[in-house]
Amino acid sequence: MYKKRKVRELAMQVLFMWDTAGSSELELGQQFIREGCDDPEVRRQALQWATAAWEQRQITDARVEQLAPQWPTRRQPGVDRNIIRLAAWELSHGHTPPKVTIDEAIEMAKEFSTEQSAAFVNGVLDAMLKENEKLTAEPNLIPSPGTPGEG
Repeated sequence: MYKKRKVRELAMQVLFMWDTAGSSELELGQQFIREGCDDPEVRRQALQWATAAWEQRQITDARVEQLAPQWPTRRQPGVDRNIIRLAAWELSHGHTPPKVTIDEAIEMAKEFSTEQSAAFVNGVLDAMLKENEKLTAEPNLIPSPGTPGEG
């Protein structure tokens, strides 16, 4: 489990670096990861996760602004914003149980961000998880063509 934690930490740090720079310079991410870890598999996976989370950041940011309108991304601490981006990607694309993903994000917020960050990250990710569960649990409410009563 240590390896996945290291993957998350490195991926979040690369996301933070790209967020600060305003672009995802792959070489800069690779250099940072090389300096932060000796394990080539952890480095590869961290860069892969960071890249995937970065590519979906606009979607994630829009969801966060819907769930926490009082804290738009521009007002969030950069570390929190990127922890949430990474965890949101992992919730939608990872093979980790959602509660583990959220717990790991909370631990990163405690370690790398402000005193209030863990509660904020928990609240946003919990709301995101509940929204995901609601969307996947609801039956398709749009009638298919030829449904009786359609008219």
